[in-house]
Amino acid sequence: MPEKTSTIQSKNVYLFCGEDSFSAFEKAMLWKQKFLEKYGDLNFLLYRGEELTGGEFQTALESCPFLSEKKLIFISDFLKEGEDKDQEKVTELLDQVPDYAVVLFWEHHKPDGRTAIYKKLKKIAQLEEFASKSGVMLNRWIVGRFQRHGVRVGERDAALMADLVGNNLWTLSHEIEKVAIYAAGGPVDAAMIENVVCPNPSSSIFKLTDFLGERRLRESMRTLEILLNSGDQVVGMFFMLVRHFRLMSQVKDMAGRGERPAAIAKAIKESPYVVNKIHGQIRHFSMEDLRRIHGELMAIDSGFKTGRIRITSNDDSELVREIEVFITKVCLGR
Repeated sequence: MPEKTSTIQSKNVYLFCGEDSFSAFEKAMLWKQKFLEKYGDLNFLLYRGEELTGGEFQTALESCPFLSEKKLIFISDFLKEGEDKDQEKVTELLDQVPDYAVVLFWEHHKPDGRTAIYKKLKKIAQLEEFASKSGVMLNRWIVGRFQRHGVRVGERDAALMADLVGNNLWTLSHEIEKVAIYAAGGPVDAAMIENVVCPNPSSSIFKLTDFLGERRLRESMRTLEILLNSGDQVVGMFFMLVRHFRLMSQVKDMAGRGERPAAIAKAIKESPYVVNKIHGQIRHFSMEDLRRIHGELMAIDSGFKTGRIRITSNDDSELVREIEVFITKVCLGR
């Protein structure tokens, strides 16, 4: 559940934001729908952040509702997109919101906590920050989302969906809708998900490194096939793998010195979600393993940069074979 963090709250100023922008958006849209049903569209004012001026906001506050007791002033992405002078003016006016006006800010992105308008809203608004979902919470969200489409899915298959797509709920909701249409009201299974879903390469990289750490050659090769079929360039996928093992070495090193994932994420400027996922993987690899893997990856890198591994726009099979050899070596401990 989103956490309300403000202590002095206005009864009619709200801010929906956080890493989970999809849930913030859905709640904002629900509010809009309920308001329109009750008060009508003549008392609904919509402003995009880059277009709203301080003067327009003042006019919106001062104009009374039309044949109604309430009006909703709905403002998207103003904390990110609004001009500094307009943010300053709106910040001043937030103490003057009349009882008949409800002001709802919602943001696609997590706001910059250093800005004056965010500090003001944190103090006076009813603030809901939606944290990103992972693990069991994410799986349950997937199950619930399928249920909204009238389709049943088990926890294990929901976890597969999360592994393939990641925790971006915008993307997940789209992929769930595709699978639900394909299922046509019947139950969803793993084969259906693998046939219909477009895997997120970064999520598949996590899955691949999980299998590499567990020395599961067949599953590693299957995941590589999923990556190769995702439509991304093989070279780009290779460098994602290089980056992942570099991050793993950093996390392994800092965790060995007693640092917690939150501190590691801040130090290496990486998202807490990624660091938590990697932190769960590092137990499978010693620092010696990671140094050897890094050496293997750098040898491949040198190979295609020097021409030993030939790559053309129509043929990247040599690089694919090198990656397959790399996976085999890791899984067999060679």
